[in-house]
Amino acid sequence: MSKSQIICGIAAAPGIAIGPALVFNPTAAADSAHVGAAEDEVARLDAAIIEVDEAIAEIEEQLRAQGKADEAEIFGAHRMFLGDPGLRDRAVALISAGDQGAAQAIIAAGEEQAAELLTLDDEYLSARAADVRDVVGQVQRRLTGAEGLADLLAAPAVVVARDIGPSDLMSAPRELLLGFALAEGGPTTHSTILARALGIPAVIGLGDDVLRVHQGVTLALDGAAGSLQIDPPADELTRLRGAQADLDAHTAAMRAEIGLPTMTRDGKPVALVANASTPAEALAAREWGAAGVGLLRTELLFLERPDLPGEEEQLGLYAAVAAELPGTPITVRTLDVGGDKHLPAFPLPHEENPFLGWRGLRIGLSQPEILMPQLRALLRAGAAADIRIMLPMVSTLDELRQAKDLLRQAQAQLAEEGVEQAASPQLGVMIEVPAAALNAEALAREADFFSIGTNDLTQYTLACDRGNSRIKDLYQPLDPAVLRLIAMACAAAHRHGRHVAICGELGGDPAATALLIGLGVDELSCGPNSLPLVRAAIRAADMGEAADLARRALECASAAEVRALLR
Repeated sequence: MSKSQIICGIAAAPGIAIGPALVFNPTAAADSAHVGAAEDEVARLDAAIIEVDEAIAEIEEQLRAQGKADEAEIFGAHRMFLGDPGLRDRAVALISAGDQGAAQAIIAAGEEQAAELLTLDDEYLSARAADVRDVVGQVQRRLTGAEGLADLLAAPAVVVARDIGPSDLMSAPRELLLGFALAEGGPTTHSTILARALGIPAVIGLGDDVLRVHQGVTLALDGAAGSLQIDPPADELTRLRGAQADLDAHTAAMRAEIGLPTMTRDGKPVALVANASTPAEALAAREWGAAGVGLLRTELLFLERPDLPGEEEQLGLYAAVAAELPGTPITVRTLDVGGDKHLPAFPLPHEENPFLGWRGLRIGLSQPEILMPQLRALLRAGAAADIRIMLPMVSTLDELRQAKDLLRQAQAQLAEEGVEQAASPQLGVMIEVPAAALNAEALAREADFFSIGTNDLTQYTLACDRGNSRIKDLYQPLDPAVLRLIAMACAAAHRHGRHVAICGELGGDPAATALLIGLGVDELSCGPNSLPLVRAAIRAADMGEAADLARRALECASAAEVRALLR
């Protein structure tokens, strides 16, 4: 590969990493592995599968003991893939058919399964191809004695690979793993999710060119820009090291403000909390001074498994998240699938308009066997923590009342069983459908709080699929129509003494912070990395100015006018 080349990929986890390349190819040893008699190779394969399963089970058990239920679930899914009889049977067939040994056969069988997953029109399921490759890679290393990433990472380096599995990522010494650059990968692969949670700069989707870099060559990775520079010239290295120092200084300055109160210049308090899906994200939120979790997504616990998680597993997740932010409110959104999210354990029917169909609370109400264990787990978690329950995709008051009936049934069941539970849990609704904003007065009489999901509220208000690139210019969260619905929901909630949060992407945009406060929002919930920026914006705001800004924004004719006003 030529020197001083820049390769562009997908920004996966922010940060700058500069260091020597460590090219990691965990399957290379399989090509030269010794091949014995077929029956011997099958016996070696079975023994290796058992050893890997035991090793993964040990990691899973350790994580659960540490209260890291979501990370443990990753390895539980790995055991599921490893135990798939189809994987073993295909490898045995390849061994029996020719001159492939156990190491080559398990890699080939895994690649076939990975290829099938990659063809699926479901981002979460296709992302599981990396998990299959991870587990077969572990089997291959057992068979060949090849070294894993932790064995090879003897000094600080930027790791280059086709993909990195969670087992390698979590076993690598954090102080030596400066960052990683992947030829493949996606935003929902476990390596990407863990990189963001652990603060490891990463760029993915760089293509096969990145695999041709030479061992030890200097790499400069920009995880926010999604770029990788190979053997940068001296002046560029100086610039990048300066940018890295500036970023470190900026991060340090923001960390110094973590303890400052989140209130406007004139003393109006605004709650600043975090969106999270895992205990690792909750830990990152705590490190950035979050006053709790404003949106705990529960879908990951359901999406990557062939069976529905039981009550105990769900309780483990909620307790683990609450343990990372003790004494703070944890607002948990009940299962929100449908639309673009599907459950392997509960296949959804084909719908012509899935975003307008059977999703969110609608599924939970019609399938109480899914919602009830979740409600029971939330009530149990609430015995030791401030757990608040939030219902997604609410359109009518009747839906809220049905959910309240199910919650009362869950309370009665636990009381009869003598199980400790929350005394009076708060039950709130998401305002993400225009009908909910228009029905806000009635909902506010019976809901304990509102949380406005600006992503879906924008999508439904403007009749604009936010995933459709052809109409992406229509998707404008600052459109006055969306802002008017937010203002309407806030006014109705406040008339009944209810608290209003924002948990959509708009809540993490510091340019919109003063506007949202002026519209009447009491709480802002955003990703952990956005917390310091939003904190600064809250502290810079003045309520009188914010109210005037909101009034003028509501009089605008377009999102472009609102953006100009904010500038």
